[in-house]
Amino acid sequence: MKIIAMYLPQFHRVKENDEWWGEGFTDWVTVKRATPLFEGHKQPKIPLDKNYYDLADIDTMRWQASLMRKYGVDGICMYHYWFKDGRQILERPAENLLNEKGLDMPFCFCWANETWARSWSNVPGKNVWADRNEEKGQPSKNDRGILLDQQYGLERQWKDHFDYLLPFFLDKRYICIDGKPVFVFYRSADIPCLPAMTEYWRELALEAGLPGLHLIGVWAENPSNKGLDAELCHEPLRTRISHGELYGKLYSDLNYNDFYKSLLAYETGNKSYYGGFVSYDDTPRRGKKGYIINGLSVEGFRENLSKLIAKNEAHGNELVFVNAWNEWGEGMYLEPDEEYGYSLLEALQIAKTNYSRYLNDYCSKGILDAIKDPALYKKDKPGHYLKLLDELITIRENGEGITDWLVDHEITKIGVYGYGVLGKHFVHCIDSERIEVVFISDINCDVRSPYRMCSMKDEFPQTDAVIVTATFYFDEIYWQLREKGEKRIVSLQQVIEEAYIW
Repeated sequence: MKIIAMYLPQFHRVKENDEWWGEGFTDWVTVKRATPLFEGHKQPKIPLDKNYYDLADIDTMRWQASLMRKYGVDGICMYHYWFKDGRQILERPAENLLNEKGLDMPFCFCWANETWARSWSNVPGKNVWADRNEEKGQPSKNDRGILLDQQYGLERQWKDHFDYLLPFFLDKRYICIDGKPVFVFYRSADIPCLPAMTEYWRELALEAGLPGLHLIGVWAENPSNKGLDAELCHEPLRTRISHGELYGKLYSDLNYNDFYKSLLAYETGNKSYYGGFVSYDDTPRRGKKGYIINGLSVEGFRENLSKLIAKNEAHGNELVFVNAWNEWGEGMYLEPDEEYGYSLLEALQIAKTNYSRYLNDYCSKGILDAIKDPALYKKDKPGHYLKLLDELITIRENGEGITDWLVDHEITKIGVYGYGVLGKHFVHCIDSERIEVVFISDINCDVRSPYRMCSMKDEFPQTDAVIVTATFYFDEIYWQLREKGEKRIVSLQQVIEEAYIW
């Protein structure tokens, strides 16, 4: 079994952080500024020997690699940031690692695909890096609070991204399953184009001489529908959601062992990697809106990790993802600190070599008897469509760019799948002089329309793309259209989200 630790590259200066949060900002600033919020609250967290390192220095990564080898951490899963039009940030540690071929630090990537935004921004699903460090005040009229916009584009943008990743995939240290590079999508449910993008990336991987890709999604219900190989149960976030809490409640009374008991009992019914975590306290970043899991002990971590490794082996997994190597701002780290020294690393080493005593427990439970928590995947169909309809109407009223988005992606002749309320508004929203609607297909082919109607049994006329307006079922519809031979299939959700101005 291989232990893969999540790895945060936010410990070196970049010009963007200097601009947004102040000169010299890294996550160490957040860590140092932390204060206890109640009696017994252990803050701030202090690295052993006050080692507030700089990840731009390759010697730091040599030191980390040496610790990993000594204590049985087999590699890292480094967060990777790739935004609209290929904009990057915090890429230097990964590129230093790639260039330093003698550095023994096996690695893979987790694409942290979230828009970076200010705490007051109304962008959904945003990543607010440093709300406690943010200057309070009134934003300017034209300031939407977006720092880095997460958009995906189509084939041209996907290829640019893949071409950047390819040298990493080809590196002999890159972590693979059956020779296939491992790549994790952090918010897989938020990528409307995921089935098409993963299919395209797999084709590019074969062209590059790779045997394929091993693609994993966090929150990936039915991974195969999204073009994924597996799901990652990313902890402690998954179990927090199952407990009905995200942010806004100080969980100082939530017990560490009880939390692990819950996550160890969880089954998905999919091919899944069951993740674990060291500890959790994100109050350095969130303040009183933070979340704390109390009760970490070296013994508790060792035994819980032993059980987690056994569970993964019982499910046929080669990897165990542990959160994290160095998430100091969230209290999740294996690196030595002044409180525990090296004892958590020592506990990991023991767990890795002594987990077999728990193996029979998980093999005997019947791993196919899933106890999937429906709350995790609860979907609000009416809410989904109302949100998109509201955004589409706003785009139309403001004269913003649905047509421009299509033209920018070389889509001028379209088919439309789905002619309900959202589909009809979409057709009326586009500029008919620039975009030709060649046909419409709907489950109800008797629907009245001025356009040519096609059933799924008909041969579709040639178009630049089929736009799927039945976005709630996009994953399933995508594969049905692929079976019909359609090559370019685009979710209207992606078009709206990337054309909408928040």
